[in-house]
Amino acid sequence: MKLEAQKIIDRVVGGTMLVVLKPFVVALGFVLRRDHELKPGRDITVLKMLGGGSLVIALPALLGLRKKYPDARLRLVTTGGIVPFAETLGVFDEIVAIEQGSLFSLAWSGARALARAFRSDTFLDLEVYSKLTTVFSVLTCSRNRLGFYLESVVWRRPIHTHLIFFNRSAPVHLFYERMTGLLGAQLASHEDCRALVLEQVRDRAPALVREPGQRRIALGTGCSLLSRERMFTAEEWLEVFRRRVKADRTLLEAQFLFLGGKEDAPLAERILSLLRIEWPGIRIVNLCGRLKLRESIAAVAAAGEFWGIDSSLLHYARLFGLYTVSYWGPTSPEALLKPYGLKEEVHYRKIPCSPCVHVAEFPPCAGRNVCMTSHLREFTDDEIRARLPVISNLPLPSELA
Repeated sequence: MKLEAQKIIDRVVGGTMLVVLKPFVVALGFVLRRDHELKPGRDITVLKMLGGGSLVIALPALLGLRKKYPDARLRLVTTGGIVPFAETLGVFDEIVAIEQGSLFSLAWSGARALARAFRSDTFLDLEVYSKLTTVFSVLTCSRNRLGFYLESVVWRRPIHTHLIFFNRSAPVHLFYERMTGLLGAQLASHEDCRALVLEQVRDRAPALVREPGQRRIALGTGCSLLSRERMFTAEEWLEVFRRRVKADRTLLEAQFLFLGGKEDAPLAERILSLLRIEWPGIRIVNLCGRLKLRESIAAVAAAGEFWGIDSSLLHYARLFGLYTVSYWGPTSPEALLKPYGLKEEVHYRKIPCSPCVHVAEFPPCAGRNVCMTSHLREFTDDEIRARLPVISNLPLPSELA
């Protein structure tokens, strides 16, 4: 099922169910008078439907929760695509997947996940924008249900028992940490998080990245279906290489590894072809789609550097303490990069419509991602203004000419 269809279902079905459920939740809360002391009991259920990188960002908070309540069963409810990311963290006792291939599979697997999470003592909803996750939360009948709210609290109150304000322009890790902090958990250290994930991927690196003494740079050129506007084109990646090689000719002696999923392989192959035309002797391998996630993450850990856009691999690279070079546009590094005191290059030029992910219903540039292109060419203010979106049911004057 396409992401846009999922958003429509969430908005229509989820919004309707919230309207129907709310009076019953208010009435039952008045009758039952449950104890909502924030002290978890036998189990804790965490829900995160999108963003493997978001789970990596949340790891210090989640591992801190694991350490605070070692005897509680820590369960994750997520989508099938996020399960491999969750498994690399080594923090969950149980991972329950909701499949989104079709409306039937969504409903069936959602009901099965609800049965597994039913009557959890404590429920943490890490999704900010979804209405269906809020519905799922209340249907678990958990004693405590913690979630986020944005500008308006109306539709999530009193569905959740405890609500935390979420500011889209502030670092996201602070809000995950605030939620687990309410439960008395202290943040796990960067070193503990790094060691835990390295243990999950130990001995998974392919043989070609085990050669000692080789300068090795991992490349993450792809990202999830959420906002593909984060990506450079093959030609733009060629320009990135030209600039970096001009500043450091020793890069031509390094080994470059393209990492990502099967869907990232065609772009990586186009970039690779352009690079070999420019520098015939360049050592570069396209591993996209050829490795399982744990193997890709192990390859990142074995590299000395990482270059990429905002993606889950970037967050793993930072967790491992690699030198990273990242390029941002539709998303903001200020919101997504937890400060670890690392040596890194963060490239971000804030133009008037950036960031737009989670702020606009759809990318205002309609895929032209001027924010990413601006890393490679200088736009004047007039050019940027001319590219700001206009939505109208009437043709523009230029279209009438």
